[in-house]
Amino acid sequence: MIDIKSPQQQIYDAVFLIAHQLGYSVYDYLPADEVDYPFVYVGEYINDDTQNKSTVTGVMTQTMHVYHTVRGRRELTTMINNIKNECMKLKHTENFYVSYRRSNEQVLTEIESGEPLLHGILEIEFSFN
Repeated sequence: MIDIKSPQQQIYDAVFLIAHQLGYSVYDYLPADEVDYPFVYVGEYINDDTQNKSTVTGVMTQTMHVYHTVRGRRELTTMINNIKNECMKLKHTENFYVSYRRSNEQVLTEIESGEPLLHGILEIEFSFN
């Protein structure tokens, strides 16, 4: 049996690599308080796929979280924009063709350890086949 990563894992890995290649601190988990801001956490995904005779096709929404201090709003929104722009260029993974469909983003204020933080949430929907 051939061990091929799922399309969801391949897209996740591609998005993680994009953020890393942009020079950002990137995690696949929400790191401890000792980590410096800003950082990117590549988090949850939602998947809807269908298999036909020879291939799997579908739509996947990958969520990325960007955290920064309140004084870093411009850098946070620039980071979100840079990640989104690079994800728009993604055309394939190891075994699947991928295309950007749309995105949704928001910036929230959170209070952690008494320090207000900005929490940017970027959701990007990809189709794959």
